[in-house]
Amino acid sequence: MNLKRKIAACLKHCGVSDGGTSTSAQQTITGAISKYTPAKHCALIAMRCARSSHPFNVVNDSEYKEEVELLRPGTKLPSAQTVSDDVRLIYDKGSKFVKEYFAVSIT
Repeated sequence: MNLKRKIAACLKHCGVSDGGTSTSAQQTITGAISKYTPAKHCALIAMRCARSSHPFNVVNDSEYKEEVELLRPGTKLPSAQTVSDDVRLIYDKGSKFVKEYFAVSIT
């Protein structure tokens, strides 16, 4: 019983309210809580492809799949087509922002 109280106090001190039972929360080595979402994962993959000129089918790479499985077992990766669509969306939205940012007003 004393151990349970100490664990609860420690978790509260570290900011973990559910005792680590949430399936979407993962505690990092520094004690921070990482909230995984499939949408965030897709966004990170798309940004990596766009920024580093990686091919969209990097998600089909067996070593990448193994790495993801090691870090977060059971994670479903997006298809290469989804990554392509996401990169295109980032480009479309980003180019509109850049155009607006550099727009010159003629008065």
